[in-house]
Amino acid sequence: MTNHDNATTLILLRHGETEWNLSGRWQGQAMDTDLSDRGREQARIVAQRLQTYPFGAIYSSDLKRAWDTACIVGDQVGMQPVADAALRESDIGVWTGMTWEEILARFPDEMAAMMAGEDIRRGGGESMSELTSRLAAAVERIAAAHPGETVLLVSHGAALRSIVAHALQASLSQMQRIAIGGNTAISVLRVSDGRMRLVSYNDTAHLDGGAAFRVANAEGDQSSGGTQ
Repeated sequence: MTNHDNATTLILLRHGETEWNLSGRWQGQAMDTDLSDRGREQARIVAQRLQTYPFGAIYSSDLKRAWDTACIVGDQVGMQPVADAALRESDIGVWTGMTWEEILARFPDEMAAMMAGEDIRRGGGESMSELTSRLAAAVERIAAAHPGETVLLVSHGAALRSIVAHALQASLSQMQRIAIGGNTAISVLRVSDGRMRLVSYNDTAHLDGGAAFRVANAEGDQSSGGTQ
């Protein structure tokens, strides 16, 4: 799709549900988790919604939960996704696979610092500023390659939130007030003359509150620092 004002429209899509989403385990990028049966159904439902979008390209994190979601959408719209490791979820090091309670018990000082707004390397992995820098660079690169087009980016909860925070020029403490979107949530950015504008965020209308809808974030109600 070509936009008449030469702006690039970015459709941001979070992957479908995984079993680790349901068990409240922080996934990061070290463990390549699979979509659950419900997650695949969510991907098929959102693919039907997205089939009316004449995409110029589809880019996806190369982690399986995002890549499989992208492939399901790609099959529906007749386009092969492009794998891009820069769209991966945050690296959370030794926190990978832990629940909120386990992290709090084993790393109370780091968790307290994170909740206080410090930009720590969670689990020895990436800091939130490093995650934001990585994702912002990837989005700017992709947008520049597709002027005037509509592009689908399939990624992860914390990664996509960092893109939205970058677009809003939000500080770390402000970013922590932005909820991580539900599985297969859609957000929309417009990029023009190097400026990003948020059009919509965390849209799950395609799931319509039915059997395929379930918010499954490791962060639960306790933190906005979770990673999906």
